[in-house]
Amino acid sequence: MDRRTVVAFVGDNARASERVTRAVDTAWKGLDGPAVRAFAPTDLDGERDGGDPLNGTCGIVVTAAAAADGAVADRLAALPSNVPVIALVEDATTETIRTLLAAGVDDVIGVDDWTVSPDKSDAIRPLTDRLAELLEPDRVQLGSDDVGRLSEVLLDAGTTLMSTRTDEVGTKIEWTMENVGEHAELDRIVCYREDDGQFSPAYSWCPDGFDPAPRQFDDFPEAEQLSTFGNVARGAAPPSGLDDGSADAPTTGPPATVHVPLVVDWELSGIVAFESDAHRTWTDEEVDLYRTLGDLVAHTIARNDRRAALRRQAEQLEQFSAVVSHDLRNPLNVLSGYLSLSEDELMPSRYEAMSGAVDRMETLIDDLLMLARRGEAIGETESVPIEAVAEDAWASVRSPDATLTIADEVGRVEADPGRLRQALENLFRNAVDHGGRDVAIEIGSLTTEDGCRGMYVADDGPGIPVDLADSVFDSGVSSADSSGIGLAIVDRIVEAHEWEIEARNDDGAVFELTFGASAKRVASA
Repeated sequence: MDRRTVVAFVGDNARASERVTRAVDTAWKGLDGPAVRAFAPTDLDGERDGGDPLNGTCGIVVTAAAAADGAVADRLAALPSNVPVIALVEDATTETIRTLLAAGVDDVIGVDDWTVSPDKSDAIRPLTDRLAELLEPDRVQLGSDDVGRLSEVLLDAGTTLMSTRTDEVGTKIEWTMENVGEHAELDRIVCYREDDGQFSPAYSWCPDGFDPAPRQFDDFPEAEQLSTFGNVARGAAPPSGLDDGSADAPTTGPPATVHVPLVVDWELSGIVAFESDAHRTWTDEEVDLYRTLGDLVAHTIARNDRRAALRRQAEQLEQFSAVVSHDLRNPLNVLSGYLSLSEDELMPSRYEAMSGAVDRMETLIDDLLMLARRGEAIGETESVPIEAVAEDAWASVRSPDATLTIADEVGRVEADPGRLRQALENLFRNAVDHGGRDVAIEIGSLTTEDGCRGMYVADDGPGIPVDLADSVFDSGVSSADSSGIGLAIVDRIVEAHEWEIEARNDDGAVFELTFGASAKRVASA
């Protein structure tokens, strides 16, 4: 951490340098004020090891002649916004003032006669007053090296927070706060979350430990700016007693704070407070880094909230599906039992129609449970022969007039046999539902441009309607009189295997499954 206790003088004028030294001594009346370091314009020309020497100052006094130097002007323009620059000017013409403003000078003090001794108070009073007014020599502020290190900490924090599991969100956020707080020499960091109009502390860090209390939104400084997603930075009040030389211990005001909003879906969901009890000021670069931490925390919390909501929805859906399937299976089992007893009394065509309807209802119940159990999309995988699984799946499709052709050797693939069978069965049934009971279906192998192996399932039906091309795998989408969940289950099974599937038209519907690079060897075995 840099303590800005140096006033820099830039120029070749020795008498100007004497005036700056005398003015600094007078402004702080013998107290522990800043030292003065003199730089010639040539000292600032070109790259210097250890960074820009002007960055380690609490203020700069420059002669007009030096400010006109290109190298010096570039250095002044690159200074942090809270390092004041005062120019000493002999001839304050309009052109001179424009040059100084372009160089980033904050104030101009005219000098009529350089020969007047700087020991005379009247000669240095304007400079003394401006130095006392503009400079804060005892403030604490991050230097360029500190900012660089803090940036590296946040880079590591981003990697950590982006890979955080649900059960470790709080631990990882507070660990990140600790790293940032220690590197930036902060005293406290608190993350408040909005809860029914009140901001409650969700995560916090303090070296000595503390128990932050909930706050109302209006209690935060410049709440209106926070409500529009702006950062709010406030430096600590300077210690009192410096101007009168009092020997009493100085008192301090409220802590220096930076408040950054947590923004999720364009709504204010919380606030992160960074606090320091030191006489602290904040650079723009430092505040930007704290905003980055706020964005990382907001993203991590929002992602965890979405996970929790999805988990609750999945549990509710699974419970609902289990109840519905149980209630449906009971009358379905009764119906199936009576149908079996009546087989000899019914015409074969009527029996097959009713038996097919029962089988279809059982399949729909299984599909409902499959969609509800997101975490159980596939079980153990093994190397399975695709042709044998396809023939198995085809045997369960009740459409005597439909045909299945295996065009060529489709090889093997690492898969859950039962789920692969279900995916192929649903593709076959989709072809029958949309292409008719006499549809012709063909499967075969394919190789993508990047060398990945896969297979296709094609039919000679009417193809995929144009208006459904982008939603064919969405649950409930169907152009036939069906539930519209068959292809959604196929997509779920494919995704669980980390494969890919695409649908297109080519004299009928074509579904292409790509097994991925990891499946090349097995698929071609």
